[in-house]
Order: sequence, then C-alpha cells, then structure tokens
Amino acid sequence: MSASRPDGSHGLGELLGNVATDIQELVRGEVRLARSELDQKLDRVIMAAIWLIGGALVAFAGLVVILQGIAAALALVLPTWAASLIVGVLIVVVGALFARSGLSMLSLKTLTPDRTASSLQKDAQVVKEHI
Repeated sequence: MSASRPDGSHGLGELLGNVATDIQELVRGEVRLARSELDQKLDRVIMAAIWLIGGALVAFAGLVVILQGIAAALALVLPTWAASLIVGVLIVVVGALFARSGLSMLSLKTLTPDRTASSLQKDAQVVKEHI
C-alpha cells in the first residue's frame, strides 16, 4: 500500500525515508569507489616495490663488483689480504652507519601519530564541553 496522498503527493515520512535510502546508497557507492581505487593504487605500489627491489639487487651486484675492483687495485700496492680487509672494514662501517640511521628513524617516538592524538584530544574536549 502506498503512503501517497489522494492528490498524488508524497507524505513527509515517505520523503524522509527516500532521502535516507538515497544517502545510504550514496555512501555505499562512495565506499565501493574508494575500495576499488585503493585496490588499483595498491597494485601499483606493489608493482613499484617489485621494480625497486629488483633495481636494488642489480645495484648491489654492481657494488660488489666495484668493491672487488677497489680491493684488486689496492692489492697492487698492498698484500691481497690487507687490501680485502681494508675494503671490508670500510664497507662494514658504512653499513653500520646506515643501519644506525635507519634504527633511529624507526624509534617509537618518531612513529607516534602526534597529529591524530592531538585531534582526538580536541574532539574529546569538544564533546565534554557540549555534554
């Protein structure tokens, strides 16, 4: 049975119900669109990461060859063991500096979502003031 009036107009309740249904459909559509877009972007990020890792592996192989060349050049003026040791120690020091820098970037202090925490505190304060 329709809730429309005899003159063909719709009642307020029916109009509000239609608006609520339309809003739900709009939100569902937006969520579907966002999910689809995020899936596409995630696929793109994964592909970029694969290429990045591949490039890093090739560059690492090149670095190994360069380091062997440096050790071979030093071996012309030093014993081979000493040249290899010097190059090895220098690379370990450089690697340790990189690792230390990376660890400092991963500290809990730098990973705390400060802006989100601040925003949540402000929201809680606004809610307390209005209650």
